Amino acid sequence: MNSELQTNSLKNILLPNERKSALKTLGYYILFFIIGTNLLVIFSMIWLVIFHRLFDFNLSDLQINSFIDNFGVYADLISDALSLYWLYYYTKKHGILTLRKINLTWKDILLIIGSFIAITLFSYGITTVFDLFNASVQTPNNQTVVEDYLKISPLPMIISAVFLAPLKEEWLTRKLIIGSIFKNHPVIGVIVSSLCFGLLHMIAGFSIFGLLQYSLAGLLFGILYVRTKKIEVSIAAHFLNNFISICIFYFSLK
Repeated sequence: MNSELQTNSLKNILLPNERKSALKTLGYYILFFIIGTNLLVIFSMIWLVIFHRLFDFNLSDLQINSFIDNFGVYADLISDALSLYWLYYYTKKHGILTLRKINLTWKDILLIIGSFIAITLFSYGITTVFDLFNASVQTPNNQTVVEDYLKISPLPMIISAVFLAPLKEEWLTRKLIIGSIFKNHPVIGVIVSSLCFGLLHMIAGFSIFGLLQYSLAGLLFGILYVRTKKIEVSIAAHFLNNFISICIFYFSLK
């Protein structure tokens, strides 16, 4: 009895600390990697234009635009890599991250495949509803940016979109929000993480259609995480979704 009381008391002490660390992690990430990276890209572009005007570099507008596009691709890749490393370092240092072996069962694999099918059906359903009401249905700006970058430099964009981004996004929205901040309230955690996942993909430009599409995908990833209690399952589902989407787009260019 005393042992059980001590265990519950310890949980009550540790949970607020874990929640506080998770909130600080999210706050620092937003400050440094979302706001900071976008400001860095903007300032870099401004300085490029200033140098071009001041020193009259013999560059055509096409060359400048090409440089800016390539800079954007590699800036995105470097930002994803740095933010992922920082997440690993910071969460491990503050005791949020516990490393263990990856454990995917056949049941998990079926759930992962099922989630991709469900996301595809949901996407089709949203498009159909928007069409019925003559609402604007357009490719979300985030997806347009990814597709544009794929045309410019496929390899770094594939690394970023298929591998680094899913790891980072699942870590933030599932592991931290559901697994730490709303640890005792998983339903609320799934809802909040889904909305945050949708908003995270609205940085390139907001649209109701895009927000619904990404939030529903986030909802399915969140359900997978809560159901299996394995972050690797939601990461794998995210991998699969991004990989197939990129393959479809890439081969449509041929």
